[in-house]
Amino acid sequence: MVEDCPTCGHHFERDHGYWIGAMIVATAFSVVGFLTVFVGGLAVTWPDVPWNVLLLVTLVVTGVVPAITYSSARTIWVAMDLAVRPLERHEVERADQNLKRT
Repeated sequence: MVEDCPTCGHHFERDHGYWIGAMIVATAFSVVGFLTVFVGGLAVTWPDVPWNVLLLVTLVVTGVVPAITYSSARTIWVAMDLAVRPLERHEVERADQNLKRT
């Protein structure tokens, strides 16, 4: 991911540790994936649930989903952060400087 938006010049990482929020969003995607696979697997195979297969598939989905969705989670996190905490004056000035450099 680029450090600054090529259109508006916004510097994405606003604070130290900023991307922890994106990790939380990716974890939420993982939990949704886990619940979907687990509950769906139970619903489809009940009453003879293949527990070992369900465990393996659920673990794979839970491990793969965050890796696949992390870039989307970063975008969602930036949007959520900007909705709650608009840019401050110094950030707008930095964005303007970033645009002038490019």
